[in-house]
Order: sequence, then C-alpha cells, then structure tokens
Amino acid sequence: MPSRDINGHGTFMAGAACGNIMENVDFSGVAPYTSICMVKCKEAKQNLRNFYFIKSSNPCYAEGDIMTGIRYLVNIAEKNGMPLVICLGMGTNQGGHNRGGILGELMESYGDYRGILMVTAAGNEANTSHHYQNDPLNGGDDVEVEVRVGENERGFTIKLWTDATELYSVGLISPDGEYSGKTQARLGEQRRVSFLFGGTVVYIEYLLFSFESGDECIQLRFQNPTSGVWKIRVFNELQSTRRFDMWLPIRNFIDDQTYFLKANPDTTICDPGNNRGVITTSFYNSENRGVAAESSRGFTRGNEIKPDFAAPGVEVYGTLPFAGNYPIGEQERNDRARYGSRTGSSQAAAVTAGVVALLAEWAIVRGNDRALDTEKAKMYLIRGADRNGITIPSRIWGNGTLDLYGVFDRLRPSAF
Repeated sequence: MPSRDINGHGTFMAGAACGNIMENVDFSGVAPYTSICMVKCKEAKQNLRNFYFIKSSNPCYAEGDIMTGIRYLVNIAEKNGMPLVICLGMGTNQGGHNRGGILGELMESYGDYRGILMVTAAGNEANTSHHYQNDPLNGGDDVEVEVRVGENERGFTIKLWTDATELYSVGLISPDGEYSGKTQARLGEQRRVSFLFGGTVVYIEYLLFSFESGDECIQLRFQNPTSGVWKIRVFNELQSTRRFDMWLPIRNFIDDQTYFLKANPDTTICDPGNNRGVITTSFYNSENRGVAAESSRGFTRGNEIKPDFAAPGVEVYGTLPFAGNYPIGEQERNDRARYGSRTGSSQAAAVTAGVVALLAEWAIVRGNDRALDTEKAKMYLIRGADRNGITIPSRIWGNGTLDLYGVFDRLRPSAF
C-alpha cells in the first residue's frame, strides 16, 4: 500500500539499524547488507484517542494493530526461510510494568522460535515524573498521592497497580478541597464522580483481576480536570504491609505540567519492554559514557532485571525522509538522501537491532548457532557487555553497555 513516513521515526530507525553504506556522506547503518521488511502501523481510531484524551497531532497506535504487524513479519520470514529481527520503537505506560502486557506476551511467544529475535526500546520516561511508588503501607492505613495538573490539561488517565495478594481502594480530593468519598474495591466496580466546582468528571474502574497478570489495577480517567494539585487517597484494605505503583501516560500524551509531586524515576521502562522474553535497551551518551537523564530505568514492578543493557542513543546519525515527491530510480534516491541526528531510546533500539542482525548472521546464516532465539541472543549480548565502572545489575545500565566485539572476545579461548 503506497504511503509516506510523515514523522520520520521509522525511516530513521531503519537507516540507523541497516542503512546502506554511503561513503560520500560518511554514513552506514550498523548492519548495512541486511534485508528490510517494513510495516507501517495505521494510527489509532478516534474513539480510542478520545478515551485516553490523546491529541490528534500525536502519533498513537493500537496494540492489536501492532500485534497484527508482528504476525505479518513472522509469516514473511517463515515464507522466505530467513532469520528475523523485529525492532519496536514504541512503548506505553498503560500496562502493569511487569510482563509487558499482551503485546509483550506475544513477542515473548514468537521470540521463542528459532531465528525470531525481538528488540524493544526502554522508553524516555525517567525524568518525566510520571511514576509514583509509595513507601510500605501498613494494613488499614491510607496515604495521599499528590498530582499537579497543568492549566492546559484537557484530560488524562492514571493507573494504580499492585500484586494480586493486595487490595486497595481510592478517594479523590480536588484542588478546591471537594472530596469524592471512598470508593469500594469490588469486582467490576465502576463509578462516575462529578465535582461541583470546576466541572471535572472522574471515571473510576476497578480491575481486581487484570487480564494481563491477575494483579489489581485501578484506572482513573480525569475529564476536564481543574488545574492545581489533586490528591488521590489510597486505602490499604488488607492487613499486610505492601506497596503499590501508579503511572501517568508517557510524554507527549499528557501536558508537560501534569506530574506526580513525589515522583520516582525508577520502574519507568515502558511496556512491552518489561517482558523478560524480549531484548530491552536503555540509552546513554557514547561520546562521554554519560547517563541520559530521560532514559527509562528498571527494574520491573516484579523486580526483574531490566533493561538488559544500555546502547548508544544520543545524537545517533541516521536517515531522514525524502523532502517533496518521492524520487524515481536509485540514482535520484542517492542524490536526494537526507541525514541527521536524533536522540532517544528508539535510536538505541535501532542500534541494538543492527547488532542483533550481525549476531544472527554469524549464528544462523554462517551456521555457528542455528538454534539462536531471542533469549539466547540476549544472553550472548549480556555476556559480552562492557561493565567497566558499572555495578551490575543496574537500574540504569542493566548488565552493562552493548559491545558486540566483547561477545566474540569472550567466546574465543584465552591463552594461559
């Protein structure tokens, strides 16, 4: 189907991972002789955008459509008898940050196939103040979580997640001091709360057994929220002392001035990157080996080690979409090719995908390890990671920094 890349995200990632060698502009992708099979996701329907209060100007995709694209790619790879590296430069805060949601489960399932390799971006959420984690809360006690809402915010969601062994309820206090009262945690409980001053409406939905993991999830949807500081009173209904986590949507899906006042930068890896069956990379500045402030941090909500490692993601050089009409012929494409630099976890995922493609060539195409799947590829890369100056496991670095040479250096025999 004819289409154009409007925002350049996919074009840049493909070029960084496996763009052709262009000596005249000093450019090459990580794996320049790799075949590319590109899937362009259609944008989410308006009713889904309306439900989550996402502006039409922000790219947004439905999980089901992404899953369909992955299945298509797997079918193409099987038809052609080729190994496949899937690079996903998308993520969400809507899941439980533990198993990667349904999309993560699907990617883990396909990643168990020999020759199917799944790479995901960790996200750019560490410095957004979109994650809250409470101190251990005693049974029968409650705590107030403060959320500052910006003046331009027209609507947003918050999700509270806790283990299946726990039970929490919530109540809301508006910036004007109006209290909704405590809502009851019951199976299938839904409540619409209208606040007299300001015209705010909040929809509260209890999922005592979420479809993702069976854990409790409370979803709060704020429509036309009054600006100022909102307080969410969270009640521990059982006698055990445990914690819970809350997440706001990812950056660009919410106003910059809407955030938790007492935020936690850890456990900010976006789903599906929290699934243990995919390769998840954070990013850093490879010029000075510096930490990128916005790079999402681990671990998962279940305290499993993520990210797996960090890859270069600051000022990565890659391809940009063509300006004007699409060129005709290879010569015109080469003459009009554009290049530039971008920063973020998707760029790190693209670099990692290129490295994984080179690893797959060595392992599968050249017959050194024909049983290579996602888990085994991840273990190769973890074994070869550069840990110089890093204490592992690390919430920022995972198991170190990506180093393909280190993989093969550790595989060869050492002289005694």
